[in-house]
Amino acid sequence: MYSRWFNLAVVLLWLATMSWLVKSKVLPPLLVGEPPSYQTILDGRRREPPIGWRLAINERPVGWALTTIEPQSDGLIEIGSHVQFDELPLDELTPAWLRSLWRWVDEPLLRQAMDVRSALLLDPLGRLTRFESTVGIGPAKELISLTGEVVGSQVLLSVRSGEFLYRSEAPLPAQALAGDLLQPQTRLPGLRQGQAWTVPVYSPLRPPNRPLEMLYAEVEGDHLVAWEDRTERVWLVVYRSDPAASPAGRRETRGRLWVRRDGTVLKQEVSLFGSRLTFSRVPEHEVPALQEAVGPKPARARRPAASRVEHWPLDWPALPRNWHSSFADQDR
Repeated sequence: MYSRWFNLAVVLLWLATMSWLVKSKVLPPLLVGEPPSYQTILDGRRREPPIGWRLAINERPVGWALTTIEPQSDGLIEIGSHVQFDELPLDELTPAWLRSLWRWVDEPLLRQAMDVRSALLLDPLGRLTRFESTVGIGPAKELISLTGEVVGSQVLLSVRSGEFLYRSEAPLPAQALAGDLLQPQTRLPGLRQGQAWTVPVYSPLRPPNRPLEMLYAEVEGDHLVAWEDRTERVWLVVYRSDPAASPAGRRETRGRLWVRRDGTVLKQEVSLFGSRLTFSRVPEHEVPALQEAVGPKPARARRPAASRVEHWPLDWPALPRNWHSSFADQDR
């Protein structure tokens, strides 16, 4: 038979354990609310009008973007994006080790138009099933393409460039809001200060062995901003990198969003190779002109089979030693 002191110790230990559980797991969602998800983003907006954006690099206008949400015939929902850089400054958007090579390249070649098309496919329950992104520069309409297939808690990644195909896989956290690095977010409803969530971002512009990067978003406070001749109260959402991926263990700021209280994203900034890429939402009356510029959706061309398939992680012998860390440093 146990003593009363032993029974009391057990009760106190149980209370301490439950207090930690309530404080760390139960109270945060109650106090700040659940973070945004694909389901909350899509609620009531299974088909919304296209949204237009102005693009600027370091405050210099460089192009535009158009975002659409459309139901598909198979029941999936597609969040599509078309980003057009009228004159992309390649010498500003490349890692440091590569910039030294640009002095041997003619100036006109460093000011090429770039076209980025991306799509997120969600099932009727708002769960991510697939994503894809294609980059074209100048006459090369599909210079690099990236696809991801979600299988359980993993995402199977394929990066294709010409006849080369690189395959890898990575974990995908539950309820994570994955997105293309160059695909602006349109809505984040129900935000409250202190909310935090995981943001896996992908891009064909990243190294083939690391097309996916994990960022962490947090609602850091509210601000007043001038928008279309009026003042709007917005939430500031900050994206930061994983400190484990930084040589110094720092959480680098990788992006910011200004979100109106109704969930509308007014502005988004992305850090890209040391430059600041900004998406600014345009008024509705400017969207038809962007739709006309996009034109009809191109038919998916059938590509020849890849002549070389590689499964990462591998090393590229043609690239400088330790190039992975150099690329990662410049990507912040």
